Amino acid sequence: MTLKPATILEKGYQKLLSEYRRLNLPDVRVKQLGLNPGWNAVIGTDGCSGVAMSFQDNNPLYGTEQTGIDPAYLQSCIGRPLFEVARETIGEQCLGRRSVGLAALNALSQPLVTDEVLLEKGYKVGIEVKDLVRSDDNLVIVGYGGLVKSYAGRCRELHVTDQRPVEAFRTTIIGETITYGPAGITVHPADENREVLADADVAIITGSTLVNGTFEEVVGYAKNARIRALYGSSAQLLPDVLFENGITIAMSVAISDPEKFEYDVMNAPDMETALRKHQRKYNVGNP
Repeated sequence: MTLKPATILEKGYQKLLSEYRRLNLPDVRVKQLGLNPGWNAVIGTDGCSGVAMSFQDNNPLYGTEQTGIDPAYLQSCIGRPLFEVARETIGEQCLGRRSVGLAALNALSQPLVTDEVLLEKGYKVGIEVKDLVRSDDNLVIVGYGGLVKSYAGRCRELHVTDQRPVEAFRTTIIGETITYGPAGITVHPADENREVLADADVAIITGSTLVNGTFEEVVGYAKNARIRALYGSSAQLLPDVLFENGITIAMSVAISDPEKFEYDVMNAPDMETALRKHQRKYNVGNP
């Protein structure tokens, strides 16, 4: 019988379990779950909070049957060990449950992504990927977002791939001639990932690939890149497992004030606002 290879989330679960035992960290339990069209949040005890992209209402490939979650099931998770809930959900086919599973792993990663802990492991913190990009680089960003404008003009070529229609990112400029923006950026559909990433010198990959199950595939396409970075709030997963599976730099955020974040998940106008107010950015690499 051939065993199915463990996914990145299953590897992350095992690595986190090992770290919690090694460091004798307390048993984290689920306090609250926050659901939002853009993000799902898991709030645990001992200041452990994490989020992951939900894919609801922001991606035409996935419908409600794939991204929806049964509130009764989620309510049954309250008070249970976070490791137990993560183990149940990370292998689910339903994106909604798998998003909750990643958010749980990200919450468990919270005490392990401080500068102190990362430096003790010999990792390099405070890395600025922009400073590592060369003028002659072919740079590919997987997942169109605010990050794109930060790299425009810094490299020879800038390509972006996304699951959403290319037209969603195109601006039509009408003057004496009709042109299209954004200038200097070539946007591709996701089905061109293999071709585009094969020639990348630098690949910056959205953490949402951890949710939709494309992480291994996308990182594999970028195997020849000098830098393979994973970015975004969904990418808070313990960096150890990311480095062991093809990533060279993790660019993510941790919740800086878990108590205020918990309050704002309930009371802020949207999850993005709560995240912006209480996130601590960190970039870490494996030298």
